[in-house]
Amino acid sequence: MINYYSILLLFLISITNLAFSQNKDAEDYYVKGEVYAELGQFKEAIMAYEVAIAKDNTNPKYKYRLGNVILKSGNRNEAIQMFNKTLETDSNYIDAHLKLAILYKEKKNYDKAIVHLDAAFNISTNNDRKIAYKTRIINLLDKIGEFDKAGVHIADAKALDPRNNYVLYMDAKYNNYITKNYELAKSSMQLAISQMEEDKGKAHEHYYYELGFAHHSLEEYQNANIAFKEVRNDKLRSKVSSMTPEYFYQVASAYYKTYYLAEAKELLQAVIKMDDKFEPAYDLLIELEENQLNRSDIVKLLEHKVSIQEDNTQKVRILADLIDLELKYNDLETCFTHIKEFDNCGIPLPNVMFMEAKANALRKEYPRSEDILKQIIENYKDSNIRFKCLFLLGMIYEEQGKINEAKLIYANNFPGDFNVAVREQLKHINTNKKETLVKKN
Repeated sequence: MINYYSILLLFLISITNLAFSQNKDAEDYYVKGEVYAELGQFKEAIMAYEVAIAKDNTNPKYKYRLGNVILKSGNRNEAIQMFNKTLETDSNYIDAHLKLAILYKEKKNYDKAIVHLDAAFNISTNNDRKIAYKTRIINLLDKIGEFDKAGVHIADAKALDPRNNYVLYMDAKYNNYITKNYELAKSSMQLAISQMEEDKGKAHEHYYYELGFAHHSLEEYQNANIAFKEVRNDKLRSKVSSMTPEYFYQVASAYYKTYYLAEAKELLQAVIKMDDKFEPAYDLLIELEENQLNRSDIVKLLEHKVSIQEDNTQKVRILADLIDLELKYNDLETCFTHIKEFDNCGIPLPNVMFMEAKANALRKEYPRSEDILKQIIENYKDSNIRFKCLFLLGMIYEEQGKINEAKLIYANNFPGDFNVAVREQLKHINTNKKETLVKKN
């Protein structure tokens, strides 16, 4: 009688022995691959690893080591494929994730690099390494201009180590520039700086800068100045200079000269908050406010002076003052009436042409405004009014959303106040671009 149980047992034993034999053979070829790789004989190593995988396709280590040798032999794309196959076998093979993060970063495929670093973070059980993976993600997002996506990664790192100085620094940057939560930024930097000063006697200059920025944004100007005094780095000092009364005053002056009066007034008030002894700000603010006094009486007097002039040369000068006043009052209807009267005198003045361009811009008649400004720029190349026209033209392009055209205008070599104001406008453009990306995401 046939003993089926005995036959089944013999079959299972033979299968087990075969599997053991295959695994042993696979391991033997893996060891050969390791030896060849150590000797730099990559072709032979690749062949040995491939045989090991053919005999045991379930071992992720074989595929990972094959990927390493392929990478050393210079074939990055094939190495990426093999590291991905490693993860298909074992999705928690952390070294494969880390290699893919490096390779995708080299290929500028930053999204995939971040995915694999985040996977390494989730797999690892070592807190120091977990924080290292998160800081690599945060730094990468900062480097590629996508720092707005760093919030969740900063939060993960802070949850692991809420007193890590570098994480606190990145948290301050994120709150200073992305969330605008300056109190949180200040709190993070105060903690980091106090820890570093206790440990080393001094914190990094970048830390003091971020603290100063938070204080400045909260209008705590005295504390901001104390923090900024610790900043010596030239690049950071340049940034600090854009938060001084002098800088704000120069921007306000450029706005005033181009009839952006509300913006000029707001900046001048900020200057006085920063330094209540900054006399030029008071002078310009007084001049701006004086334009709001006794408007009707001043206009009537100027109109009367125009009417009694027989000499057109004197008449156009008075009309220029009148048009200037009406622009400051935003009395566009009367302004255009006097512009027409001015044109009839037949004596062109570039300043009045500029005012006509501004008046058209206020009416959102941009093509006409642009034509006038371009005419002045072309005909008065050696005059300071050219830069005033260029600046206004750039602002008009911005108002229409023509950002590239505005950037081209701002690329001119502006002098004095306009140079500072252009820097500020370019900062606004870049900030708006980032905020738009944040909203889309």
